[in-house]
Amino acid sequence: MLIVRNEKRFLYISAIVLIAIFAITLVQNIIRYSNHASYSIWISIVYLCVSVLLFIPVIAVSLKIQIAIRKKFPEKFWGLVLFLIPISLFLFYLISNVVLHVLGYFDHYVDMEYARYYFGREALYHLIMLIGSAVYVHLSKQKFPTIDVFKGRKLMTIDLKTVEWIEADGHYANFYVENETYIKRDKLGLLAKTLGPDFVRIHRKYIVNKSQIKSKEKQGRDEYLILTSGIRLKIGQSFKPITW
Repeated sequence: MLIVRNEKRFLYISAIVLIAIFAITLVQNIIRYSNHASYSIWISIVYLCVSVLLFIPVIAVSLKIQIAIRKKFPEKFWGLVLFLIPISLFLFYLISNVVLHVLGYFDHYVDMEYARYYFGREALYHLIMLIGSAVYVHLSKQKFPTIDVFKGRKLMTIDLKTVEWIEADGHYANFYVENETYIKRDKLGLLAKTLGPDFVRIHRKYIVNKSQIKSKEKQGRDEYLILTSGIRLKIGQSFKPITW
């Protein structure tokens, strides 16, 4: 399974949750304030669109940043994330202020009444969402070792457990995942050192995922590994014996 798909699934769920919060809060406002002469449902809709739904792209950006932190600073992940979360909430508060000011709802760029409204309720929802995304990223690190590769010109992150085998191709390496092929500009020797114990180099051109090995067969002086997908790869003489 591609991690990028898991990211999209997490973002879809986050969007659904925020839309549900939007709907529930709107209904609550209608019930609570509909008898007030000054109440306008359209003002409530605009406020909630800005203070709740506008946070959807913030979740997407925060998820990318958290993943980048996980990759570059794994040991400092929680410290950096917990430092950035309140900054993210405050920046979103300022941005939503500006948006509402531009729409003509505030006389100033920073409205204190809106501050009491946002930090009294919506900020709590957003805090939970950001912590949830951090937990997701932290757990995905443990469950899904990943690597950045390209599909055409598109940069993608794939789960290493789904990689069947890797083949050297000039200055690049081809990653074979089910019926898909991804590429990465890297030397096979360096990859063999960084992939970990779940992979074994069997040839100057091949690295194989141990979990994908079905059997080994001999043909004359040559030996081959048979993968669960049916792929047959020759074992290089200098890489014998192969154990998994």
